[in-house]
Amino acid sequence: MKIVDKIMRVVEFVVTLMFALSVLLVMAQVFWRYVLGDPITWTNQISRALFIWMTYLGIPVLFNRNILMSFDLLQEKVKGAANIWLKIGFRVLGLFFCICWFIFSWQLCMKSVGLVFPGIAIPKNALYGAQNVCCALLFIVQLGQITDLLGEIRSRKDGREIEK
Repeated sequence: MKIVDKIMRVVEFVVTLMFALSVLLVMAQVFWRYVLGDPITWTNQISRALFIWMTYLGIPVLFNRNILMSFDLLQEKVKGAANIWLKIGFRVLGLFFCICWFIFSWQLCMKSVGLVFPGIAIPKNALYGAQNVCCALLFIVQLGQITDLLGEIRSRKDGREIEK
């Protein structure tokens, strides 16, 4: 198993734990609000923060599994090695996007240093940092996919040489 797949399995496990915790917090909130009549305010804020982290951590997992919605009209028209090069080109554009997104989200994190969410006393940059983690993981996933695609091109060339 590739290192990228191992990292993504850990991320999937973390997302699963976050989801379970979020469900428990929401259930506790409902119980305290409607059964006991005394709502807990911090459960709503924590579950919202967990949802944001789950969303950002889920993006690289989806990319790693290749289960994203996309317009693949161009990829369907192009066949053979050209299709692989087209996929590589899209991944390179994705790497550029990750770098830009990381820079801008890092700036947001730095602007929010010292600010905290009222009620739960969690620093705002801890929540905004989910974008940076997402960018880094997405960068790693796309690098792994580019490596796999280049390996596919090499294996095709080796196969042609054997036939000759």
